[in-house]
Amino acid sequence: MPIKLIEFWYPEGLSFFARTWKNLMLFLEEDLAVMLMWRLLFTPLFHDVTIVGRILSFLFRLIRIVIGLFAFLIFTILLILLAGYFLSLPVLAVFDKPGLVSRILFLLAVGLFLMHTLTHPRKKVWQVSKEDFWLSSKIQKMDLTFKKLLESPEVIDLLSYLEIQLNGFPGYEISDKQKAGEVAFELAKKSGSQYIGPRHFFVAVLADIPGIDSFLIRMELTPLDFEKALNFLEKKNQTWKRVWIWDDDFTVRHLKGVNRGWLGVPTPVLDLVGFDLTKEAATNNFLGLVRENQQVISEVVNILSQTSGRNVILVGASGSGKTALIKHLAKQIVLGDAPQALAIKRLVLLDLSKLLSGIQNQGDLANRVKTIFEEVEFAQNVILVIEEIQDLGLGEVGASMNLYSLMQPYLESDTFQFIGTTEPENYSHVLEKNKAFVRIFRKIEFPPATGDDTLKILEDRAIEAERKSKVKVTFVAIKTTVDLSQKLVRDRVLPDSAVNIFNEALTQPINKWVTKGLIRKIVSSRVKIPLMEVGTADKIRLLNLESEIHSRFVSQEQATKAIANTLRRSATDLREEDRPIGSFLFVGPTGVGKTELAKVLAEVYFKSLGAFVRFDMSEYQNQESVIRLIGGEGIEGELTESIRNRPYALLLLDEFEKANPKILTLFLQVLEDGRLTDFEGKLIDFTHTIIIATSNAGSLNIVKSLEQSKSWESIDREVSEELLKTFRPELVNRFDDIVIFKPLSYQDLTRIVNLKITALQKQLKMKGYLVEFTPELLTVLAKRGYDPILGARPLRRLLQDTLEAQFSKLILEEKLVKGSPFKAGVELLG
Repeated sequence: MPIKLIEFWYPEGLSFFARTWKNLMLFLEEDLAVMLMWRLLFTPLFHDVTIVGRILSFLFRLIRIVIGLFAFLIFTILLILLAGYFLSLPVLAVFDKPGLVSRILFLLAVGLFLMHTLTHPRKKVWQVSKEDFWLSSKIQKMDLTFKKLLESPEVIDLLSYLEIQLNGFPGYEISDKQKAGEVAFELAKKSGSQYIGPRHFFVAVLADIPGIDSFLIRMELTPLDFEKALNFLEKKNQTWKRVWIWDDDFTVRHLKGVNRGWLGVPTPVLDLVGFDLTKEAATNNFLGLVRENQQVISEVVNILSQTSGRNVILVGASGSGKTALIKHLAKQIVLGDAPQALAIKRLVLLDLSKLLSGIQNQGDLANRVKTIFEEVEFAQNVILVIEEIQDLGLGEVGASMNLYSLMQPYLESDTFQFIGTTEPENYSHVLEKNKAFVRIFRKIEFPPATGDDTLKILEDRAIEAERKSKVKVTFVAIKTTVDLSQKLVRDRVLPDSAVNIFNEALTQPINKWVTKGLIRKIVSSRVKIPLMEVGTADKIRLLNLESEIHSRFVSQEQATKAIANTLRRSATDLREEDRPIGSFLFVGPTGVGKTELAKVLAEVYFKSLGAFVRFDMSEYQNQESVIRLIGGEGIEGELTESIRNRPYALLLLDEFEKANPKILTLFLQVLEDGRLTDFEGKLIDFTHTIIIATSNAGSLNIVKSLEQSKSWESIDREVSEELLKTFRPELVNRFDDIVIFKPLSYQDLTRIVNLKITALQKQLKMKGYLVEFTPELLTVLAKRGYDPILGARPLRRLLQDTLEAQFSKLILEEKLVKGSPFKAGVELLG
């Protein structure tokens, strides 16, 4: 201990004061800008090149230099005196008898040494090698047990961010502590931690815990999720950590803010029509905005740093992060991380609506544009940002006041710099057609963010949300946001789709926590797709789906079984996720239940007839029908809008064979890829839709073959051959199943009569009429309604013309009284 105290007092003490002096000098230089004033000693302030202006500028900068040097000298002397006093404290405490203050300070320093020794490892992670990792560990080898790890606040915190209950974690005894420590050391280095803590050891031994695989599967987690959650929490600690001037990791930016050289000049007109992003970056940290696409960032910075051809246009989908990247550049300038060519630049976002505000004619606009660029030219440090640059009035987007023609001379001049943004479709349809524009701007494609990029953006936002509003976001919630955004949100790209969901979740925390369940609830509400876990009741319903369907639908066991199997696969995610839930071609004679089964399925599975979307394809036989379905100029597509508004639905395409061939071609993509592009180029997601197409093709063959008692294999083969005469083979093969419907037998119709009469009885009872039907009535209805060719359709008309008509008459005549029993017999049929 005495040797350690001597090391602490002298070698480490000298290092401490030397490091503090160096950091202090850098901080003073960053704040007082002495070297900058020296470089600009003969440069006039605010571009004032008059003799008086030059003299005043020289005196101002010289005074700043003198003040800075004086500050350097004073603080250096003070620090030397303080260091000398500290280093002499042990001697003064022993030999200076009246030095009570010295003794007290010495004892305080010793206490500080003891506290630091007891609470901190001897070395930091980056100060030791892999062989000496125990020197940077908060846990000694003899104290390393799994039980103690689980009890540590750090690990409890980690598990809470993974939404894992502590009592549900399997037990374990660490056998190879050396190996665990080596892995923990690498994890600490990777996460940027100063020391190896309980969290690092816990994640290090995770893979060795018996039964951990099955446990993680139940939790829907992987070992990599633990490592990412660990990195997330370490990032949070680093973000929140206060760094002092004497710390090893204290850093000073080489240039902070803009106009520190007093070179900038006012731009009053530009300020009226623009938004200074660098000024905003000085007060707003823009945290969690830009993804780590260093290649794109470097390319933008490289172009902007050149002396000619230095205009950039970022081409990327809306929501991909183009504006965020520009804000990131503004933040780099403010923090001093920008290269020298951009270090004193201002990024000003030009608001086109403000630019045109109050303008009466082209002449007024020309004068305003001229004034703005005169200010920009005189300032010499402005980069103009123009979002949606195609709106300048270029090409087919031309407006009555064509801004592009007014700004073209300035765009073509190397005196000015611009950053533009646009979407790929606008670039190809509008901008690329203008050769001069293509020559002026260097195109940089900005693809949507990856899942990992988006995860990091949301992590930064979660850290900031917890710091500001004390709302905690679990790592699992962040991961779920990214996963579900990629999988379900098709009308936006990453990171915008995920950030939008994340921001909504921050406004609805449960007990100050944002969890996976909350994210799933929000996404489910947005995309209108249920995302809740399959509960016990749902499992029973899915297992008994055939029985539930047959309680409302008669016969057609093959069709019912095929549908039920598909829905069970969907509920357990055992299906191709980039295709519809299921796609079926129902083939059979008219009136055998093809449409009825689709309606029953919508009510049973989707729990709502509102999820039933029906199109009679006989109404879509001409070429203009394509526009009706997917939209056109000023026209919303009937199909695309229906599925966009309710993607979780059953889509019924009745009489599919009658649709125009171009429409059949559209469904090739829908059935294969689960998506369709509408007129505006937006993707419509069909991957949560059941598609059922019906056709009468081959129905006569089915009837004849059944009359000849042919086998189902033979009938199936004949119907398939008939379908290939009606539809293209590739379209038929896109369906998950071709389901053949049999003609209804008399027994089938009797059961249908029972279902219809029961439904009518319930309908009357809901209105207060207690009606009972005689067995004779049911028998007569079955006989009169039976038609081997037309199936159950005559029965529906019979019920409408007889029973429903008679009951309506009886109600109006007040012969059917609410609350009084009424027996309906054959006499009602007339």
